[in-house]
Amino acid sequence: MSLLNRLHEAREPVFGTRLRVMILLLMQGAAMGLTPETSTFKVADDGTWLQITAPMAAEPGFQVAPQGRPEAALFGTVSREGSTMTFHPAVPLLEGQAYELRWKSPEGREMRLVRHFKRQAMSAAAPTVRMSPQGTLPANALKFYLHFSTPMEQGIFLDRLRLLGEAGKEVIGPFRETELWSPDGRRLTVWFHPGRQKTGVNLNEEEGPVLQAGQKHTLAIAGSWRSTGGVALGEDVRLDFQAGAVDHTMPKMDRWQITAPKAGSQEPLQLDFEEALDPAMLLSALKLLSAGRELPLETPEISAEGRRWSVRPRRPWPAGDVELHANPDLEDLAGNSLLKPFEVDASQPPSAPDDEVGQRFQRRFTLR
Repeated sequence: MSLLNRLHEAREPVFGTRLRVMILLLMQGAAMGLTPETSTFKVADDGTWLQITAPMAAEPGFQVAPQGRPEAALFGTVSREGSTMTFHPAVPLLEGQAYELRWKSPEGREMRLVRHFKRQAMSAAAPTVRMSPQGTLPANALKFYLHFSTPMEQGIFLDRLRLLGEAGKEVIGPFRETELWSPDGRRLTVWFHPGRQKTGVNLNEEEGPVLQAGQKHTLAIAGSWRSTGGVALGEDVRLDFQAGAVDHTMPKMDRWQITAPKAGSQEPLQLDFEEALDPAMLLSALKLLSAGRELPLETPEISAEGRRWSVRPRRPWPAGDVELHANPDLEDLAGNSLLKPFEVDASQPPSAPDDEVGQRFQRRFTLR
């Protein structure tokens, strides 16, 4: 039975009928004595793993890379059981992208066996993207977030993003090269270049801040950015926002407005902040306690501009006193936390210890 026939059988029904795999065997494979009858290949429909069974050395040097780019081997985990090698890429394989599998033969020769495969692109809706927070960022903002409707291609964000000033002129070198994705691959943290956003740093004085207070800015996202399913955004996306005044002030918890629901209901409790807070941190920085026990809550909802937090209980609200506890590391958009400002004057002596520091991050209210 040929390899392609065995692949056809392997993918039905376990691997789905939508996936079509193209295998191109190179002549060097035949030279090593590897024939279609001595190897099998499998790949998951969603690109989260691939598996090959073939003769290979005890230390095979196994790797997977885009076709023609062995120097760009994919990150991931490899496990081996006998002559079967399973690879789980850190990021799912891209639809429509050809990859190479390389390893050493049992004889240990330097000549490598190569497998090419291409997961054919399937029709799917184009991804969508939104920015948070929206509206206005302080001129010394540290970061913002991009939320995609589906996991996206990684490792190329600097090639897909541009920042434009009010006159449409591109801002050069606006972003930090650090790439940080959420575990599901749908939320990207985009950092402004810290050397230009922090007062007194050389780049800030020589090149100026990334954002100009009082001006409109546009984040331009290339339509060629693909999902892990190989589907591009399509048209370029332009997201406008305003740069406000610089912010060096710590957020104050005692200035938050609490809108309390009725006891016995499951209506949302709402907090309104005097300034936008980090929307990602808000998802986990706040908790509610009743009679010393933490209340089970649904996932909080954060307003688009980051100035409102609301949450529903998993069970009806209890009557009586409720304590709101905040993580002191919760920040505003300029990095000022509940505990300390982002920029500290090194010439000033450190503040004296605060015996009531824990109490500063608690609020009590009553549900009736």
